[in-house]
Amino acid sequence: MYCTIPCTKVPAMPQSEPSSFPAEFGMRARLQAAQSRFSPSMEKIATLLLENPELPVNLSILELAERAAVSAPTITRFCKLIGYGGYVQLRVGAAADLGRSVGQDGLAGEPGAMVNPAMSDQELVRTFLATHIQALQASGDLVDMRSFRTAAGMIAASVHIDVYGVGGSSSVANGLAERLYQIGINARSWSDLHLGIMSASSLHATAVAIGVSASGSTGETVEMLRMARSAGAKTVAITSDPRSQLADLADVVIRTAPGDDYLDLGTLTSSHTQVFAADLLYLLVSWIDPERSQRYAENARAAVQRHKVLGRNRRHPVD
Repeated sequence: MYCTIPCTKVPAMPQSEPSSFPAEFGMRARLQAAQSRFSPSMEKIATLLLENPELPVNLSILELAERAAVSAPTITRFCKLIGYGGYVQLRVGAAADLGRSVGQDGLAGEPGAMVNPAMSDQELVRTFLATHIQALQASGDLVDMRSFRTAAGMIAASVHIDVYGVGGSSSVANGLAERLYQIGINARSWSDLHLGIMSASSLHATAVAIGVSASGSTGETVEMLRMARSAGAKTVAITSDPRSQLADLADVVIRTAPGDDYLDLGTLTSSHTQVFAADLLYLLVSWIDPERSQRYAENARAAVQRHKVLGRNRRHPVD
């Protein structure tokens, strides 16, 4: 938390609870998500580890502190700031990340590399695949199941759901609303600001509003969620920045991996990490009342199937 007494130091990130970040996974994901929030000394450590993720495996805490030009206690505080209990847990996380990279050598190229037209077809596909795999793994590492389950419970108990998303996030918002609707949840998605705030203004305490924005700073999405909150609705943010404007308006924040580390593929990987979060949220909602979910889903499939049969009969009438 921020200082409660006057201080001149840069505020440190709040310490994440260990259960929010599985200790055996995700050093890189934690660094990416938190890097812009670090103090200068913590930033030095984060940059060093992003460029040399093998260092914790090969160096003692004193040796790493020397490489980063900081003290050993600073390394310990850094570990705790990104959700590890100490340096041992950081080493385990680094080793897990390296192990996964080695395991993927047969499938993929260098994650985060710049793709270009001069690449061979095989190199392009391998690099593209590696980047998307890493982005999804990073999102998996950042999953806090308590947040997902809390949001799912809110959605299942609501009488109306608004989902807001603009630009690339609009397809994610649309997809989430459609899937929820298919299992009996009264959900609508909005990408137009005027229509969105009109809907948001009519919400109340039994409704839930969900804002989808990778950066958490998309103006239209922020305004729609703000209106929904003012109207009394419960709010959820799906974003990679837990300190963004969107997150500040949310009762529950669902974190996705940031796309900045993926260079020219960043906007593409962001959409996949958002879909990952939206699909997991949908799955948890469907499990809360499985009988209702199955009944509505089967009715929807049957209705669509009847429409397909009628359509085929119209194209090929029986003499």
